[in-house]
Amino acid sequence: MNIGPDKSAPDPAKGVFASDCCTDTTIRLLKSGSSASIKLTPVALRVRYVPKSESRTDPKDQVITQDLVDVLAGREIARFIASQRLGSPRLNAGQNLAVALVQEFDAALSAPGHKEHIWSINWRVETNPGKPDDYVGYEAWGLFTRVNGALKPFHLAARESWSSGENSNYFYVLATGDLDGDGIDEMVVREMVFEGEEDLVQLWAWERGMPVTISKIP
Repeated sequence: MNIGPDKSAPDPAKGVFASDCCTDTTIRLLKSGSSASIKLTPVALRVRYVPKSESRTDPKDQVITQDLVDVLAGREIARFIASQRLGSPRLNAGQNLAVALVQEFDAALSAPGHKEHIWSINWRVETNPGKPDDYVGYEAWGLFTRVNGALKPFHLAARESWSSGENSNYFYVLATGDLDGDGIDEMVVREMVFEGEEDLVQLWAWERGMPVTISKIP
């Protein structure tokens, strides 16, 4: 599999995606370098959640809910953040959650042919944004499923967040589908880069409980 520029009309179900940085250009997912038929399931647009005190830049933005705070302040995530040496007494998801980007989709990742409902959440926790001399923060991404009625993470990643926002990237799932016939779905994702000028579309396989990049553009 590989990804390359194209001039076709966007059609995520067939592996053709709109370019985020270039007009009149699309990005096509190819099988063995050809334009052989590809079948994918497009993933719905993410929902952006922001604090009640923040003026919403998009009318579709939602206010952060207590249920979302409870998920992101969960014990598993707290342990993971501490293991990455990103924890701080000053950081509290309930008080310092700056933004959360949520997507939902069905995919077979844990067992061949067994699709589960999955939540993809990108979020940032920070103190004193806009004040570099007094800034602490991290940004994280997780994939979640519902276990005994509660969302639980089965994959997590996180890193330090800077007050300038220069490394405030997040992954936006575009489509999923079993492209190689093994029963496990691949994911087409776009890495959204802070003030980036590149269209970082990637094809991920799911191996040993984590995403592995197969191909990307540029």
